[in-house]
Amino acid sequence: MSNHGNASRWNAARRGSLRVAVVLLAVYALYLAAANLWINTAWGERMLNRKPEKFQMHWAGGHSWWPGRVTLREVRVQGQVRRIAWQAQADEVRGRIALWPLLGRELHVPWLHADEVRGNIRQAARELPVPPPAAGGWVLRFDRIASDSVRQGEFDGLRLQGDGRARVGFVKQLRGGPMQLLPSQASFRKARLIRDGQEVLREAELEATFAIARHRREEAAGLRKLLKTDARLKLRGTTSALDVTPVLGGVTLALVPGRGHADIDLGFSKGALTPGSRLQWSMPIGGHDAAGATRADALGIALAVDQRDIALRVKAPPLAEGRMSVDADLRLRGREVPLGDFPSLLPRASGHVVGRWRFSSLHWITSLFPRTPWLRLDGAGDVDADVQVVDGKLASGSRIGVPEVEAVADVMGNRIRGRAHADIRLDADAKGQLVPRLQAVMEQFHVASVRAPDRPYVQGRNLRLFLNADGQLQDLRNAMRGRVVFDNASVPDLRVYNPYLPRRHMRFDGGAGFLSGDLSLDTAGDVGQGRLRITGRNARMHLAGIDLRGDVDIGLALRRADLRRRAFVADGSTVQFRNLGFREPGGDARSGWWAKLRLDRARLDVDRPLSAGGSAAVQMKDVGFLLALFSRQKDYPKWVYRLVDAGQAQADGRIQWRDDVLVLDRVKANNQRFDLQARLRLQGQRRNGQLYARWGVLSAGLDLQDNARRWHLVKAREWYQAQPDLLR
Repeated sequence: MSNHGNASRWNAARRGSLRVAVVLLAVYALYLAAANLWINTAWGERMLNRKPEKFQMHWAGGHSWWPGRVTLREVRVQGQVRRIAWQAQADEVRGRIALWPLLGRELHVPWLHADEVRGNIRQAARELPVPPPAAGGWVLRFDRIASDSVRQGEFDGLRLQGDGRARVGFVKQLRGGPMQLLPSQASFRKARLIRDGQEVLREAELEATFAIARHRREEAAGLRKLLKTDARLKLRGTTSALDVTPVLGGVTLALVPGRGHADIDLGFSKGALTPGSRLQWSMPIGGHDAAGATRADALGIALAVDQRDIALRVKAPPLAEGRMSVDADLRLRGREVPLGDFPSLLPRASGHVVGRWRFSSLHWITSLFPRTPWLRLDGAGDVDADVQVVDGKLASGSRIGVPEVEAVADVMGNRIRGRAHADIRLDADAKGQLVPRLQAVMEQFHVASVRAPDRPYVQGRNLRLFLNADGQLQDLRNAMRGRVVFDNASVPDLRVYNPYLPRRHMRFDGGAGFLSGDLSLDTAGDVGQGRLRITGRNARMHLAGIDLRGDVDIGLALRRADLRRRAFVADGSTVQFRNLGFREPGGDARSGWWAKLRLDRARLDVDRPLSAGGSAAVQMKDVGFLLALFSRQKDYPKWVYRLVDAGQAQADGRIQWRDDVLVLDRVKANNQRFDLQARLRLQGQRRNGQLYARWGVLSAGLDLQDNARRWHLVKAREWYQAQPDLLR
């Protein structure tokens, strides 16, 4: 009975086990059918690729022989996050999916292994918007994604090829949840680095480790993720050479096989380089220079990081006719890496930089000086620099040379333009303050009105421009001094000066001449003092109703008196006439006349028309021109015109012109034989004045009122002295 009971129980257990086995076998068969059906039909891909613009996964086939374990062949995955598009492919992928976490909306992959991996990352043409965070997103947890056969990685045209190994892990919650890059690593042997089809590095050994701390997108977006990142890169290899070929207007650069050297060991932690980091990169430069000689230079970069600072050395030899070169030895305060804000490195930099480079615009050079609106350096050009830098600022001993630049200076309503070469130096005064100095030379230049800059009226050579300032660079606006110097610039037509003159009584009717200047300028470009010289050869002039022809030499000595009115003291200015011929009223012609006028006291207003006034001393060949201002020769008593032949005369008096009014007052001319006194006012066609002449016992007075003449031959002296002055 006992044996029969045992047998019954054994049979029941066997039947139960058989039923369990059948159930398990059925479940397993159902899993095999469902899983492999899901893998090998379009159903699986359709389920995964519901948002193809963000993520897609495709494979050629695969199988799953055990729950949670999957093998896929010819796998391709791709996706995009904002502007970053990525893609990867592998010949085969094997992995395990933890099933129980799926019930809690978590995709947990403890391990995944891929064979023959290739991938790339690039900038997408269109940015995908980021949806606002939301609760309930799936958690993606990949503990270990590994491959022993990584063949290629590419980022926007930069391709790394070789025998690679990689291990990566990450955790990410969808719908804006936190993400974390687990400690990961990658290595390559016999690697090649290729840029746009040209080899940059070969025979390279590379090791990299990296991790990103857990964070949400709003805590560290974009480049700020580097503040959550720890990484280290080790790389050694042979770099290519740089072939330089001169062409018209520049050079062409190409990478060619070479034996340069790369040795990198960089550590990075939370936005800063780690102490002990170093970098050395050198590339030989081949080809030929502009003269055809074989080049034997090298481009080099070296970086070293200590406990506090970064030391940087960059050396690039001239690539094109002495241009495109740099030799920089800098120390950067601190170990922080600028996250997209590279200009922030400048205040941290100190050291020495020598180089020559071409800039698309040289306008920035004038920012070394005050922002002077009257001076511009325009257009593209080269800069030849040898500068000392302290905390990102140019320091004493710096020099910046500009071999050629388009220079424009606006001075007193005139625009000076020309091709120039400039030199800027920064020295220190006795107090240690910077003294910036600029010297520019325009080999050829032209001058035009600011109102009509395309119609130049002066052309010259060798104009020198100087700018000097004392004090700290940021305070230079109130300490600026400038100077413009030029000699014998050609003035093809002297009539260009007529807008400044009272045309009825003083103008040029033709002739060419020359203009010279030496002007001191302030920060705003206004003239403080200086000299202008206008000379004319065989010039045709109209002066006080008389036409003249000859040589004229006007020398203006200027000292500013009133900036708002553009008024100047012109004491010491001179006017000289030589080889002058003129026709007196009535037709009598004179030639060979000369005069030298000196304005001992004078004031000049440089508005249009120009106005002036002051006292003058004159030397003249004779008084013929002065007599001609009042009347024809035949109207004078015969003895008066003998004064013309009485020899050289000395004269002094006062002169003033304003608008259309010209006044000569208290004019006294004499020599050892005669005395002549006169006053004259010309306004439009009207002439008013008095003349007194004495020769020995003979005397005469002439009253001119609105062109009507009346002679006073009796008590002429008393009559003249009784007349009021025209200027007070």
